[in-house]
Amino acid sequence: MQTNQRSDGDQWTITSSVGRTALLVALGRALESRRDDALIDDPFAESLVLAAGDADITPTAVEERAQDDPDMTRSLEFLTDMMAARTLRIDDEIRTANADRCRQVVLLASGLDARAARIPWTPGTTVFEVDQPAVIGFKDEVLDEVGARPSATRVSVACDLRDDWLSALRSADFADDVPTFWLAEGLLPYLRPADQERLLTTITSVAPSGSVLMLDTTSGPIDTDDWDVDATGFGVSVEDLFLDTGEFDAQQWLEEHGWTATSEPVVSVLGENGRGSGITSDERYSAMIGKVRIVTAHRR
Repeated sequence: MQTNQRSDGDQWTITSSVGRTALLVALGRALESRRDDALIDDPFAESLVLAAGDADITPTAVEERAQDDPDMTRSLEFLTDMMAARTLRIDDEIRTANADRCRQVVLLASGLDARAARIPWTPGTTVFEVDQPAVIGFKDEVLDEVGARPSATRVSVACDLRDDWLSALRSADFADDVPTFWLAEGLLPYLRPADQERLLTTITSVAPSGSVLMLDTTSGPIDTDDWDVDATGFGVSVEDLFLDTGEFDAQQWLEEHGWTATSEPVVSVLGENGRGSGITSDERYSAMIGKVRIVTAHRR
């Protein structure tokens, strides 16, 4: 199993620590895309997973292990359902905002997100992807190898979000005065409360009226005791991924700082799309996934 112990200023590769979570997100999207009743279609996710070179973390390998392992089966259900719901809801909102007025899109801690390549963008759209240099470099190489042809202008911004990422974004020709769609998917849970507030403050400072922000967070502080699926099958120690379990209410903060924000539980998105019956009480869904909610905020 990978050693994932977090610390201030820590670094990671595509297969270790927080970088490994980006790989697992892509794995979840690849697994969901294989389903006959798939809620999403990500044609690049499997290529990104395979290129990482970890034979234990491929769609075929994990599906084979799950055949004889009930814990692994449950873990795969958790992963695919989480990624299906999150991706579906974000994709719907991002398409609407892009068709409306947001011609800039910023994917913060973009990981192995292939939206720039797979979403049909309105002409004139620029998609900025911000992440650590190792992650950005890996994704750029893989997308080039598979011949991805984004319909938007895709701009890679290799910068750690703990550094001055806004200056790096501006240097890449980001415009402060243009309505922008901001995405912080799978990011806030890995930041301390003070760092979450700092991130939202920075976004707000360069988000004019008409901008949209989406993020996922939890209702209440993260408690690893709630994580009742076995992540070790993916080479992850959940307890070592989080720096702080303090509570920060992102939705309330946004409401108090010039945004109109709404949220919905991930399990509701799944239920609305036929994934499970009586889904909020379905024992297949862990206490952890039950806490996850997707926040959508519009700049007033």
